[in-house]
Amino acid sequence: ELGPQHPVRIVLGDLATSTATRRLTLSPLSAQAVRALVGQRRFDPVVLHRQTGGNPFFVTEVLAAGGGGIPLTVREAVLARAARLSPSARAVLEAAAVIGARVEPWLLAEVTGAEASAAGECLASGMLVVQGDVLAFRHELARQTILDAILPHQRLVLNRLALDALKAAPSARRDLARLAHHAEAAGDREAVLEYAPAAARQASTAGAHRQASALYALALRFAADLPPQDHALLLELHAWECYVSGQQSQAIAGRRRAVDLWREAGNLLKEGENLAHLALALVGSEQWTEARQAGQAAVQILETLPPGRELALAYRTQALLHHFNYDYPEAIALAEKAMALAERFDDVRVLAMAYDTFGSSWLSLDYERGCEYLEKCLAIARQAGLDARVASVYGNLGSTSCELYRFSQAERYLGEGMAFTAERDLDLIRLYMLAWQAQVHLHLGRWNEAEAAAEEVLQRAGVSANSRIAALLALGRLRARRGAADSQAVLDQALELATGSGDFQHTGPVRAVRAEAAWLAGDRDQTLAEAHAVYDLAVSKRHAKLTGELAFWRWRAGDEVALPEWAASPFALHIAGNWRAAAEEWERLGCPYEQARALADGDPAAQAAALELFERLGARPAAGDLRQKMRAAGVRNIPRRPRPATRENPFGLTARQMDILALLAEELTNAEIAARLHLSPKTVDHHVSAVLAKLDVHSRAAAAELAQQNALLQKWNADLRR
Repeated sequence: ELGPQHPVRIVLGDLATSTATRRLTLSPLSAQAVRALVGQRRFDPVVLHRQTGGNPFFVTEVLAAGGGGIPLTVREAVLARAARLSPSARAVLEAAAVIGARVEPWLLAEVTGAEASAAGECLASGMLVVQGDVLAFRHELARQTILDAILPHQRLVLNRLALDALKAAPSARRDLARLAHHAEAAGDREAVLEYAPAAARQASTAGAHRQASALYALALRFAADLPPQDHALLLELHAWECYVSGQQSQAIAGRRRAVDLWREAGNLLKEGENLAHLALALVGSEQWTEARQAGQAAVQILETLPPGRELALAYRTQALLHHFNYDYPEAIALAEKAMALAERFDDVRVLAMAYDTFGSSWLSLDYERGCEYLEKCLAIARQAGLDARVASVYGNLGSTSCELYRFSQAERYLGEGMAFTAERDLDLIRLYMLAWQAQVHLHLGRWNEAEAAAEEVLQRAGVSANSRIAALLALGRLRARRGAADSQAVLDQALELATGSGDFQHTGPVRAVRAEAAWLAGDRDQTLAEAHAVYDLAVSKRHAKLTGELAFWRWRAGDEVALPEWAASPFALHIAGNWRAAAEEWERLGCPYEQARALADGDPAAQAAALELFERLGARPAAGDLRQKMRAAGVRNIPRRPRPATRENPFGLTARQMDILALLAEELTNAEIAARLHLSPKTVDHHVSAVLAKLDVHSRAAAAELAQQNALLQKWNADLRR
């Protein structure tokens, strides 16, 4: 980081022709290198790389300090270098720090006046660098250090000068967020209220909803003296951006304050509208009782007024609450009323919201019909630029498809939806879809992926109750099937959340999973208690999947069950004693664990196949119960338990199969592998077939690629070295 005039430059020039020296170029750390240094620490490696510019000293010092602001060592190093500058150069450096990450020379000249010529000294010292047509600090931490060292009154003056210069430049006036930032730092209330909301609208249109919420929050800090109506409108805008970006507590606080302001102003229409929005935000924050109260209050207020778009919103909110409780006829009827009003008053946002609930409710009654309605909703939302609604439709299509065991459709909708939301700061719905992706992984036998997805959801702050419950169910069922000691604690959390909601949408699945966990733990009485808890409710709502699943666990625990004819067929077939047809149905659906569970009730050959599936998945309780059952029946030649290394392998590969996989990755033929391992070609053929089957791939190249993606060979080699 030497400037052009640094004395060491002379030394380097003298050494350039010497054969006794060797020059090493020290490049900044790459983003991947920073990620490696971060490891398991709670740092965002992308942000850290951007802040430090990859400077190894800065990176390691920040990591050593644990993230509590700029480390003292970094601060001292930066300020020591700045202290060597002349007063004029120091003034230029401070102005550059105030201007920001990109420093336009013309703007620097406007702010610093006659001292602008000292910019060369800042460049010579290495404090600033040239980046194309602008100047910049070499590292963001250095800029922040200089900024923090400026006295408050000087920082105020510099921000006012920067604001005035930007306002006077036609090209710069388009950067509304930058103008709002300098207006805040300059204490210019009028400018903040002019630029911050405009910048927020700009960010929202671009899909940057978190930035939009931050800009509205900035405006609200200066809004105390606004007329109540203007203040309330600003609160509404901020609350909406918080809602769609997953900041539920801020959304709720904003809506509550807006309700109070409109009530004080005697505006029943706006009070009712904000109560409807408040109900939606409360649902996302697990406050179910208050959500129902707010939703009902909205309808009661708005039905006393002439009908309008606000009443359409209130009907849609009530429809959604019925949908959550699996009261689909009521949800459909209310959604239809909302759609009619929204079309009448030309409110495309409420129309899309109502269509979303309408189609989602039909999805469980008539899947194809529901998909048609939701595809229409997608078209409406896309044409109107309603990103949050597009994301919601993807989430509903993905979650319901998973719930109905339509996993290929679920994966498609969830994949498209998560890609869509990741680009638009729609974290609330992205995490919901990730939780359901965990359930898809679990059912399809990808247990490691299921665990990773569920834990990612649960580690995030501010996750909605819907997302948390879905993730807890995936994780709790997985750990129960693996025999983990903490599975019950996970499912207790799920039950607590579900009970708080009071919705069958949550209590039904939670009870079903808890019944399975109780059975795997050997507690027959608890299995019956869990299955009975919501069975009658499942039947009354004609929920085929949950009725079948709950009936299955009652039957397993010794109950006599008169199963309705519309119950899910794999469970019905198994209960009827047709284990073979049940296994075939589960295999068709792609569910290896459930397939093995059905096969385990079959003949010895079927049981051997079931045992292999259980062992491959790592389903220790089910495998142990089946071994005991086979021994009691006098079955001989029960396959031995896999070795520890095989059990720890995420795909259940044995040591020999890992050897084979490693050589497949080297693109060796079977004959070459046979020669390398001193095996017969026929034996290698069998091993290769087993590896491809366990990895669930159809080619050697695909096996090598999957091994690379999961770092299987790296872990295997590390184990060998140990």
